[in-house]
Amino acid sequence: MASDEHEETSVKQKLSKLHCPFTWEMLDSTIKHRMTCMKDQEMQNNASCPLELLMHSLFQCYAAVVSADNGTVTEIMRKSEELLIEIQQKQKFHKTVRAIEHVFYATKCFFLYEIEEMNELEEILGNIDAEHFTDEELGALYGCQSVVWSSLNDFGMDKAVDTAKKAVEKNQDCALWHFILAKNLRRQRRVIALSSDISDMEKEHFEIAYAISKNHVFGVYYLQMRIESYYKFNRELDYKQRKAANEKEVIRIAKDIFKSKPTNYKILLKLARMFLRANLSDEMQLAKECLDSVEKIAPNNSTYLHYCAMLYQQSGDYKEAIKYYKKAAECNNFVAELSYIQYGWETGELEPLPHLLRMVKKYNQSITERQIVMLLNIAITYYTLHKDIANAAEYFLKALTIDPLSKKFKVSIQV
Repeated sequence: MASDEHEETSVKQKLSKLHCPFTWEMLDSTIKHRMTCMKDQEMQNNASCPLELLMHSLFQCYAAVVSADNGTVTEIMRKSEELLIEIQQKQKFHKTVRAIEHVFYATKCFFLYEIEEMNELEEILGNIDAEHFTDEELGALYGCQSVVWSSLNDFGMDKAVDTAKKAVEKNQDCALWHFILAKNLRRQRRVIALSSDISDMEKEHFEIAYAISKNHVFGVYYLQMRIESYYKFNRELDYKQRKAANEKEVIRIAKDIFKSKPTNYKILLKLARMFLRANLSDEMQLAKECLDSVEKIAPNNSTYLHYCAMLYQQSGDYKEAIKYYKKAAECNNFVAELSYIQYGWETGELEPLPHLLRMVKKYNQSITERQIVMLLNIAITYYTLHKDIANAAEYFLKALTIDPLSKKFKVSIQV
């Protein structure tokens, strides 16, 4: 009995030294992500390359194990192994493949421990190295971790930024690490306000990721960043000219990507958004074609429903716009739900206050910035629509209590 307990302790100690989702302290963020995100957010179609796909797959394995859903893990691990083999055959990964293999086998070890397959577990543990890595391999370990954290969207963005920075410090040549860093810097920026200024770091790493790879996923994010660089209103002629030239170049590159007939619906959605921003008849038609293609792939995707609403709104069909904003809201699309409240109120379809109060409960596990947005919107609604100063003050105080230093208090919010 004592020998069995010693062996059990030894196995646990070895497992604790491995690098994988099970040792990255992700449980709390994973639970919150699952509670607030709909199942239409398929990670596979959001991936840019086999390595990102592999990390998403290993995260799914982790999520299934912690949810006691072991029945699906075997199939997930089989697909993960196929992706690993694909990566092993690519020359560009030859300096980092040992680290990538480590994350795969470390994840597998925890699953084997869960299902008590001790013989195979001990065989892997006897051959896995958890300590001796080159700088490039350490960069890959940090990079793999950043991809997995990025899978949690808003709940993982801070950790994704921290680990992606470390990955880039160790290995400047991997486009994926630059992309993950830039994408999550963008997330951090936009939780404050959609029109927040783009940092030099975000701009730099989107540019590097696309320049190194010419990957279309990286490309649409790069173009999106360029458009968002000119969100601010400015009357100066030079600014207007630079903005117009930038938009013209962005639309040209976006059209080139569209002509390549992408099948990744995330690319199609990003292209649709860019064409919608142009708000010209030709580009509106291209936006519609992008959304028509997405409908065949992911008709219930919340972003697709949101952009359909925007297309109908820009076309002047407000009845259809509200219908699609509502559909997107039902899929927990927070931004679309705020638009649904705004346009529903303007058209007399709904009263903002009851809906906003329901949102507080619906999104009570959201990141603090979104909770503050809801409470501020309720405060403003009480004040402007109901002239109820007491309740307005109460909800403003609730927002202030969550985080008195939040930059959200510097942003003007209208309902």
